[in-house]
Amino acid sequence: MSLLALGLVVLPAPTAAHAPPEGGGCKVVDGAGRCLIEAADPARPGGPRASAPSRDRPGRRSAPARREENRSPTPEASSTASKPPPLAGAPLPLGGGTVEGRGEIDLPPIEIDPPAVSPAVSPAVLAQRAIEMLDLPAPAVRMSVSELAFVGVPVWLWIDPGPQGTGPLSATATAGASQVTATARLVAVEWTMGPPGAQVRCAGPGTPWAGQSGPSPDCGYTYELRSLPERTGGTGRWPVVATGIWQVDWSGVSGGAPVSGGQTVLLTAEQPLAVGEVQVLVDGGG
Repeated sequence: MSLLALGLVVLPAPTAAHAPPEGGGCKVVDGAGRCLIEAADPARPGGPRASAPSRDRPGRRSAPARREENRSPTPEASSTASKPPPLAGAPLPLGGGTVEGRGEIDLPPIEIDPPAVSPAVSPAVLAQRAIEMLDLPAPAVRMSVSELAFVGVPVWLWIDPGPQGTGPLSATATAGASQVTATARLVAVEWTMGPPGAQVRCAGPGTPWAGQSGPSPDCGYTYELRSLPERTGGTGRWPVVATGIWQVDWSGVSGGAPVSGGQTVLLTAEQPLAVGEVQVLVDGGG
């Protein structure tokens, strides 16, 4: 009778204390002391009868056992099996959503902070910066007399002419997207000559004196009082103060809208002047 299914069981070599009984079916097959035992599966069709196990029949050779190997899949197969199915569709969006394909992936929304916007600068502040950049000069006082004037003698008054003394002068201040340009022009010069109420307003810088006789054509003054110490606080000089009046107009853009405005800037300078009196003696002759 043939055996369809056999199993091999390798047991350690029997020792003297645990020698197998005679006819036990353990046969030493190599020098390591291992023995071979035949085992049949009675549940397989055509298997041996329970009353006649093949190992008890002397003189019959056992059929070689068929060994079943559990083969693991190759690395290539494992790699292919472990890969997730590819996703089809458009690239991943920045916001939340899903990607169409063999599966769907929920994407959390990504919050993007808006670009920082610097606070808008007041146009008046920018205009003030532009005016400071103009560096407007104080008037340089000039008179037809240097140290001493006389009562009844006309005094010519003027300041240094030219763009630096009278304008126009321009400067631009910028902050972010805001920009203001200021332009200044001298519109008048006010003169305070010392005595109470002695004031002169000239529409321009005045005419420089070059030895001409008579009064100035556009800016001058004639004293009526001497600069006595009791009138001048003990100094003996009248304080002559020239005030340059500058008109500053500014315009530009702030917050995307046009802006404009203007203001008056006053700058002063002082120069003391002594005023005396001419004494005329009349001699009747002999």
